[in-house]
Amino acid sequence: MAINTEYQGFGNEGEKPAGEAFEHASKMVEEARAFGSAVSGSVESFTRAVDLRGRVQRNPIGMVLGALGVGYVLGGGLFSPTTARLLRVGMRLALIPIIKSQIGNIAGGVDDGRSPESGAV
Repeated sequence: MAINTEYQGFGNEGEKPAGEAFEHASKMVEEARAFGSAVSGSVESFTRAVDLRGRVQRNPIGMVLGALGVGYVLGGGLFSPTTARLLRVGMRLALIPIIKSQIGNIAGGVDDGRSPESGAV
């Protein structure tokens, strides 16, 4: 008894399954090309919007510092003890002018005998 080893495929009677697979493959290729062109257009518009080359030419040191910051964050340094120390120091330095101005406002409200026209500081 002979065994039929040819691929029969799945499909309705009279329909050629190979043609259906070819149509599906060609649709997939068309969709992949459309997706590729859409991604390419998005990348080009993003590149024009960011203008990375121009930024590097105008401010190279700032871009290097920005790259260091991004690398520090991506490298896991965001939740490290060094970051906590830097934030504490930064907050203190940022709050000093605010506190000075508030103290000046409070002290300015008290009359210490100086007149603003006298030029005393």
